[in-house]
Amino acid sequence: MDTKGRLAEGVLPGLLRDIYVGRKTGLLTFVRADERRSVHVRRGHLVNADSNVREERMGDTMVRKGLLGEGDLKRAVGFMLRDKKRLGVVLMELGLVDQDRLENAVAAHVHEVLSKVFAWTEGEYEFHEQDENLPQEGEVTLRLSTGDLILEAARGVQDPDVVRYSLGDVDRVVSLSTDPLLRFQRINLSPTDGYVLSRVDGTLSAREVMQLIPLPVEETQKSLFGLLSTGVIEFLPLPPRPRSPVEPARPKGRAASALPGATAPTPASPPAAPPPPPAPVLEKAAAPADARRLEIVEAHAGLKTRTHFEALGVTREATEAQVKEAYFRMAKRFHPDAHHDAALSDLRDKLEAVFIRLGDAYEVLRNPRIRASYEKALDARTPRAEPAPSASSAPSTPSPSPEAPDPAQEMRMAEEAIRKAARALAAEKYWEAIQLLEPAVGRVEGKIKQNGRVLLARAYMKNPNWVKQGEEMLLGVLQDDPKHVEAYVLLGNLYRTGGLRSRAVSMFRKVLDLKPDHEEALAQLEGLAPEPPEPSPGGGLIKKIFGR
Repeated sequence: MDTKGRLAEGVLPGLLRDIYVGRKTGLLTFVRADERRSVHVRRGHLVNADSNVREERMGDTMVRKGLLGEGDLKRAVGFMLRDKKRLGVVLMELGLVDQDRLENAVAAHVHEVLSKVFAWTEGEYEFHEQDENLPQEGEVTLRLSTGDLILEAARGVQDPDVVRYSLGDVDRVVSLSTDPLLRFQRINLSPTDGYVLSRVDGTLSAREVMQLIPLPVEETQKSLFGLLSTGVIEFLPLPPRPRSPVEPARPKGRAASALPGATAPTPASPPAAPPPPPAPVLEKAAAPADARRLEIVEAHAGLKTRTHFEALGVTREATEAQVKEAYFRMAKRFHPDAHHDAALSDLRDKLEAVFIRLGDAYEVLRNPRIRASYEKALDARTPRAEPAPSASSAPSTPSPSPEAPDPAQEMRMAEEAIRKAARALAAEKYWEAIQLLEPAVGRVEGKIKQNGRVLLARAYMKNPNWVKQGEEMLLGVLQDDPKHVEAYVLLGNLYRTGGLRSRAVSMFRKVLDLKPDHEEALAQLEGLAPEPPEPSPGGGLIKKIFGR
């Protein structure tokens, strides 16, 4: 189905979002006067671009950037016209570029072509949808996130009225997206985006979020517009909430009327202090590429053999809430945007297949009626053995139903799984350890449960994408057991690696409170650098946070 329309300021973010969210395949064309530019899209991801402006053609772009010589380009164009092949294919066949250089060149070309379109305030667009199963010659994995391009398009909107109009009713509640495809996409957030995102909790309206943030209101509005355009956050379909009587903080030096719906504070009611900034994102060294690849390959290999319960890593006794939690956890790991990583570019189709399968499993298990039917079908596929007939004519005593699980046996199996996971972790088999631990820790209690959660946190933290999950797991351990020394040590090392000195010092000091002769804590405290100097009087809180 074709979609047509006219370009105007603020149109492109929504157009790109619809294509990405809908996982559409086709050709998106932009026309203005005699200029014509287009991008090919496959399952929502950008593949390549074309332009009738000579300076913007891919070959000329590569020559201009020093990626290709003019003589080599002329030779390649000759073969391209003769054999009717794409330039990238010919360049690869002639050995003029390798796969890595070609992918970088295509990404730069797509960005350059779309950047020109982002500056248009008039023109027309058309999206011609195509069959995603049709083979595409010369298709490469683009190292460019659609979400990042949508953010760039949103940031390019200069008219504040367009942004306000696009936001609509700001008294609606904003929340993180319920679609893992959008919620966990990989995009480069600005400090303002991160600050705004930290205040979106599913209870505040867009107006209240804007009032809570001590930044110019136009800047906050544009950030909300960008985040909504990418789909990371969404408006909830709820009636407007009553306006909070608490007067929020305002940006220093701005008139009270600059904030929508704001009233001037009275002397008896001074403005509240600005909320604390979001914690910096923790960074760890990247996990070995082969371990991440193995995880994806193993997950894909099991698509046909695993049940929906096994695909999500839950038991058949899992509640609807547990199913949802498992789905979001797995969807984050196998989000299709992971294929933008150079080391995983060839696994795009496998990631897509795993992500789709996780969604199918969730849709079945979240619906009680469909789930019951599915479980009945599972039972039919694995019939239970009938007992052998008795030699005596007297009726035998009925045996216990095999359907009733033995709690003691399940506990023993879970404890054994945790012991196996500890051995797997020691052997650096992190994915195997996670698969053993996730279903096991929910079946045990007491000290062994806490130790299992600590092992799971350690396994999570071996992958930079799951560091936050590891941190949350350790904090949960300490909430249940405030004297767990190993959890404090792991958190201390995590915060030290992430550059959060004061948090790291706090964790190691708590270790010494519990165990004064702990060698690692003593060494870490001794090695931590002194506190950085306080900012000069001229530097405010926001300048300190964002480095402005």
